[in-house]
Amino acid sequence: MARKTQIAERDIIEDVYKFIEDYIFENHKLCSTSEIVNSLKIAKRRCNRIFKELIRQRKITVVYEGVGKPTIYIPRYMFEEILRTQHKPRWVEKYAFKKKLEMIEKINEMRREISHYEILERLLYGTGEPLEEAVKYALEHLEFENVERPQEKDTYDISFTHNGKKYIVEVEGTTKQGSKEKVNQLDGWVRIELNMGTDPSRIIGVFVVNHFRDKDPEERGEPLTEHAKRFLKYYRFVFFTTCFLFNLVKKVDEGSLSKEEARKMVVKGERYA
Repeated sequence: MARKTQIAERDIIEDVYKFIEDYIFENHKLCSTSEIVNSLKIAKRRCNRIFKELIRQRKITVVYEGVGKPTIYIPRYMFEEILRTQHKPRWVEKYAFKKKLEMIEKINEMRREISHYEILERLLYGTGEPLEEAVKYALEHLEFENVERPQEKDTYDISFTHNGKKYIVEVEGTTKQGSKEKVNQLDGWVRIELNMGTDPSRIIGVFVVNHFRDKDPEERGEPLTEHAKRFLKYYRFVFFTTCFLFNLVKKVDEGSLSKEEARKMVVKGERYA
């Protein structure tokens, strides 16, 4: 019984840490204690004990606190990365060593190459805007035409064209299954395009999901709820997972699949019924 209690406590500690991390990625701002308490439905006193334990484990750190003010936490690795970016005055560049500049150029080139793969790897675990950017990047890498992410917030996530048709994409990153709500949201974006005068035969909705994103892709279950499947079938939307897209890009990178073949597989999508 004691062992089960210990496991349950470890799980809730991990849940709190993951919530802090995910909140930052999804909302692009830091979260307070009250947001964690309300979202995870745990007592504030217990939450404070978990914070102390996470601080002891050096997994989080406090970035803001004060009497009568909310206490704000951030994963320690994020905070340390911020501290590493300390500003240097521009005049220091005049005194840089020649060998150092040569090394920096090599490092920057390697970083650019590594960044390409890290963005694509985000397809396996990302959510929110980072995931949307990764999907857009992968579609551009496969050389789809007119790949765009609208600047407005209240609209679809991505669009691209292929063989004269416009594809409207809704992207979801979740620790659960792809939801009916997101499918209905996609239908709303498609209807707006139709109301703007787009030929119905030239517009296609695409639902992309990174399901159970906190798990190894080999351990993930069914990507869609039964409701999501029914609504996808009703709207006749294309569907695929970000893991599916990742594997296509990886095959292209390894030379076992052409970009043209990959594009055909993307617009065909995965089976969901």
